[in-house]
Amino acid sequence: MEEDGSLTFGSVSLKNTGKYKYTVFNRDGTEIDAGEKEIKVYAKAPKPTLTINYKDGISTLTCDFRERPDLTVSWYKEDIIIQNENNPELLLTSAQVQENKTYSCSVSNPVSNEQSNSVTVSFAEICKTDLLEGTSCTIKLPTKNTDKSNEITWVHLSSDAVIHRKNGRIKKPIPGLTMEEDGSLTFESVSLKNTGKYKYTVYNAEGTQIDAGEKEITVYAKAPKTTLKIDCKDGKVTLTCNFEVHPNLTVSWYKEKEKIIKNENNSKLLLTSDQLQEKKPYTCSVSNPASNEQSNSITSCSDTVPTGDSGPRKLFGFDFWIMVSILAGGGSLLLLLICVLVICACRSCKTQRQHEQDEDELRLRIFQDEGQNGTARSKHTARGQPAPPIPQEEPSPQIPTQTQTQPKAQTRGRPPPPPEDDDENPPPLPRPRNKQHRKRHEEPYRPME
Repeated sequence: MEEDGSLTFGSVSLKNTGKYKYTVFNRDGTEIDAGEKEIKVYAKAPKPTLTINYKDGISTLTCDFRERPDLTVSWYKEDIIIQNENNPELLLTSAQVQENKTYSCSVSNPVSNEQSNSVTVSFAEICKTDLLEGTSCTIKLPTKNTDKSNEITWVHLSSDAVIHRKNGRIKKPIPGLTMEEDGSLTFESVSLKNTGKYKYTVYNAEGTQIDAGEKEITVYAKAPKTTLKIDCKDGKVTLTCNFEVHPNLTVSWYKEKEKIIKNENNSKLLLTSDQLQEKKPYTCSVSNPASNEQSNSITSCSDTVPTGDSGPRKLFGFDFWIMVSILAGGGSLLLLLICVLVICACRSCKTQRQHEQDEDELRLRIFQDEGQNGTARSKHTARGQPAPPIPQEEPSPQIPTQTQTQPKAQTRGRPPPPPEDDDENPPPLPRPRNKQHRKRHEEPYRPME
């Protein structure tokens, strides 16, 4: 109990459910307040499991959870709630099953909710001889009362694909094909390559063949959308049924929804002007054994093809939007390449200008250094005469030889320092006691008499 008299629960449990009555007294023992509060404690909703069962063309979905009176079951189709009650089972008709929609369920109480996994409900019908591409169906095995211990083999004669089950185990399963418990062969979604004959063989537990046979199916692509066009010229009227060419397609013509020509391969119909003046609507259809597509209707030469029925647009003989995507992608790549080339060219020009600027600065620096060298060499000697030039490339090799031939008294003197090639440190001026010695060495190089 808090200081203000409130009641605090550390952790509520199911047994805390119920009514709580409070009474307040003053210091004199007189009752000044009273009342009741009620709380309900719920357990967390469990995670449900969704299962599906097919029987006699009806599918039953079961939401499996621990039954509790406080839980409510809700059903969802494509994440949209369709039923909210306590029934844990949902019945679906064959029409609903063929929609191939996803279903899920949830269980909840006033304080919690749990969602099940989603299940796609699809019903595999019995495979007919002619099938539309994308259909799910099952080739039933005629053999009855087949036990799982039996050996069953299905072979597609057109591709030599084999699905083999022995002792309840399937060897080398094939994607998209499933063998049911009774040995029937189920296609998840048939394609054109599934066309052909399927041979089955059944053996008993002793390995004796007890049944064999063949089943054949033919898979067709969906009939293409067709467009009817009219051409009026020189009193003759030509109706043309335009569609994408597919094998096994036939053309049928209708006048006021009544078939006048059927199952032909001629996509053009010639009419006289009198027939057209009857103002009767004409249509065409293209079909194969598994599907059919109807065209728009045309009554007179003034009729045009509706915008929505103009047929697939093409560019350079290919689908319009595919070509637009390819051209847009190619243009983007070309623009990117041009940008890269321009950037590289700009950087190259900038580098070239920088290189030329560096060369100019280097020439200017060399010129300035040579000017400083010339100034240092033009300094006067102790006699007031300009100093002789000092060769920079090849210092005179005769200086050491002449030094060796000097008199003994003079060799004791301090010879002048040899000329240096460093432009930054010019040679020092000769001292007076070495004037005669320096003069003797520099006479061959004296520029003035």
